[in-house]
Amino acid sequence: MSVVLVTGASSGFGRLTVEGLGRRGHQAFAGLRDVAGRNEKAAAELTEAGVHVVELDVTDQESADRAVATVLATAGGLDVVVNNAGGVFPGPLEPFTAEEAQRQFDVNVFGALRVNRAALPHLREQRHGAVIQIGSLGGRVTVPYAGLYSASKAALASLTDAWHHELAPFGVESVIVEPAPYATNIGVNASMAADQERLAAYGEGFGAYIARITEVQTGAPADPREVADAVVRLVETPDGSRPRWTVIGPDNQAGPIERVIAAEEQATREVAAGMGIEAFLA
Repeated sequence: MSVVLVTGASSGFGRLTVEGLGRRGHQAFAGLRDVAGRNEKAAAELTEAGVHVVELDVTDQESADRAVATVLATAGGLDVVVNNAGGVFPGPLEPFTAEEAQRQFDVNVFGALRVNRAALPHLREQRHGAVIQIGSLGGRVTVPYAGLYSASKAALASLTDAWHHELAPFGVESVIVEPAPYATNIGVNASMAADQERLAAYGEGFGAYIARITEVQTGAPADPREVADAVVRLVETPDGSRPRWTVIGPDNQAGPIERVIAAEEQATREVAAGMGIEAFLA
């Protein structure tokens, strides 16, 4: 059985994942912000379910360091990190300030950097384990009114690839799960641009987009447990045989994305060969 730290585990994919890991007998650690405040109820429910709860704010390096240290002290080790914490800033790009955009990246991108920075010295030293990033199909294909979110998930996919190659000599795997849109509370917790005047200029198009997305998701809602189950399978996959990417969603969405990723992988190898650095690719 593995020791696993999952970030952003108060709800959604993260919570379903730690609960699934706990049922399978793994030592699951749920990373939550504000355990004594807004997430007190979730923390109590997870603890009752046999999941360890650790205070973890992925926007704070010291918090990430303390959380990993707590896991190591409690469990005596750490095998897998699941970087699930994320948020979405929907809407047209123009109304967002650079500072607002930075907040999107602070959770979705820099959060994974902070948590992995805290965990990787241990994983490298023991020469096995994995870091699993929760990406999105939006990181491969950008649609209107999801530009900031897609950009952050594209950045996360690039970081995952870099970690994959750089960590391979240490026996540590870096992989990514890229789900299609699922009905979780990420939309409920969305952050909108503060500039209402500029946002209003796009009102008709943005409103139609939201209506269409809502119609699709409520018409035949996909079960988010599919994503959690995929993460649990990756945790349980033997070291050295985890797929670099796992695409989850309807065939008409997942299939095209898998072809895009395969083409990107081939292009990477061709460019690396042209640069004379193909030997550095895992």
